[in-house]
Amino acid sequence: MTYRTQFDTELDNLKLNLIKMSDLVIKNIHDALYSFLDLNTELAEKIIKEDKKVNDFEIAIEKECMRIILREQPVARDLRLITSVLKMITDLERIGDHAVDISKLTIFMEKTASTFKVEQTRLMIETSEEMIRLALDSFVNKDIDTARKCIDKDDIVDDYFDEIKEIVAEALKDHTIEVDYAIYLMMLAKYLERIGDNAVNLAQWVIFSITGEHK
Repeated sequence: MTYRTQFDTELDNLKLNLIKMSDLVIKNIHDALYSFLDLNTELAEKIIKEDKKVNDFEIAIEKECMRIILREQPVARDLRLITSVLKMITDLERIGDHAVDISKLTIFMEKTASTFKVEQTRLMIETSEEMIRLALDSFVNKDIDTARKCIDKDDIVDDYFDEIKEIVAEALKDHTIEVDYAIYLMMLAKYLERIGDNAVNLAQWVIFSITGEHK
């Protein structure tokens, strides 16, 4: 095996581990969001425990990146890739933390007498998840256009957030939503907005790994 072949294998393993971490984070955030909508506290508690695996992935990938940098001293495109992976695992870990935060909201709401359905919440969930997947697809396929699609969808998430704020405010005026549930629902929407921001970060680091440019 030549030096370059061995180095490429190490980079491929690095990317594979990032994808594995991403799959776990996407599953956790998906389950956390729907545990909130269904008030499924058993699922919420499971997600909180699963977060340790996300943290373990981050630590392992970070160590591997540093090992490659110190031993191989990569330059140019290879160094950009490793730098991007280091940045991406930070955002993935933050998304994992939001899954835990949302799960805790579900547990806090266990004694809530009634829920309040807002269609924009479900749409915000679906768009946020789509943004994460687009960012990761762009990483796997080295596709700048897909990364930009992810970034463009952030405005949609922000618009849903504003709509949810208006709906909740009106419901509070009409006394059709419990105050505690209104607070938790707005916290959920805020976490979803942050997840959208994290997905944008992922996409921007993908673009950096390909072009060397980062906004």
